Amino acid sequence: MMTPDLSVSCVLTGFSGSEERILRLRNSNRENPETLEYLRWRYESFPGVPDPRVFWLKSADGEWLGMATAIFRPYLVDGKRAHIAVIGDISVDARHRRLGLGQMLLRFMTSDLDAHFPEGLALVIPTDSARRTLGRVGWTRAGELGSLVYVLDPGEYLRRVLRHQPLAASLARPLRALARHLARRHARAGGSLRLDTAPDATTYEFLDRLPPGNQIRRALPPGSLEWRYTRHPHSRFTFATYRVAAEVRGLLIFEEASVGGTCSIYDLFAISDEDMRAMAALFVMRCAGVAGLTTVRVALDGAHPARASLRGVGFIPRPAEAVFQVHSFTGKAEHARWRITQGDKDT
Repeated sequence: MMTPDLSVSCVLTGFSGSEERILRLRNSNRENPETLEYLRWRYESFPGVPDPRVFWLKSADGEWLGMATAIFRPYLVDGKRAHIAVIGDISVDARHRRLGLGQMLLRFMTSDLDAHFPEGLALVIPTDSARRTLGRVGWTRAGELGSLVYVLDPGEYLRRVLRHQPLAASLARPLRALARHLARRHARAGGSLRLDTAPDATTYEFLDRLPPGNQIRRALPPGSLEWRYTRHPHSRFTFATYRVAAEVRGLLIFEEASVGGTCSIYDLFAISDEDMRAMAALFVMRCAGVAGLTTVRVALDGAHPARASLRGVGFIPRPAEAVFQVHSFTGKAEHARWRITQGDKDT
């Protein structure tokens, strides 16, 4: 594929052998540089899943001007295991933007996926500029990713608004007491949270018991949680399992920020809505006792079924922060119900 005016062609490679080039182009277009260790983690393939595909813009004189990647991840599509192309690392050299090269690259990528994976589905959580270009080459906006926030310390917000420390403190006390009361209403007799630094066999047994539903969500086979969370190059995650007696009824995976006072939930699952509310209630009660934490945050798609349960416990919805787009040759991706969390983004 060639555009004569710009003498630029599109090239397909794998990840192996392209690591240094990917890192160099990625870092030249990002504020926060990454390492090869991070790239090797991010591009790691699962057994039985296609290898990553890297799509390039290359000039006639051999300069690499842009790239986009498809990394295949295991998902459940209407309860059946499938691999979905998760798109990322979309970059065009700053010197060559606004020349139509991004559209050329993403059209090449889309055509390649259609040709080699005609039954496959693809997902991307893009930047604003990438979103517009993807829309021009046939990608469909399938939903939004927005946060729900639980305020652990209303005093922090009241101080900012009222600018009066004693008044903020006096108003915060009854608000904290009310929040604790509302959370306790959802806790169940015999329910408890257990915190671990890694999943175990009971974690995967629980995930296998979840109703598959008529939707698309990540499949989490043995080893996937260790890859996504335990071996993450930068972040340290904790696994909170919700149990009633000895039975696991829910799972919540979170990261506590060392600065900023925010606890971020990346994934959460429960057998029922009642279990989701009880797990969330115990979790916010636990977070309320951690010094320095002021908020708990979870990002979910706009139609995620957990939203109603979280709102019932006291989480407050915030405006959408990102959108996600999908594509498929058959049209299945565009008409499906997707269930997306922060954990779907491999960062």
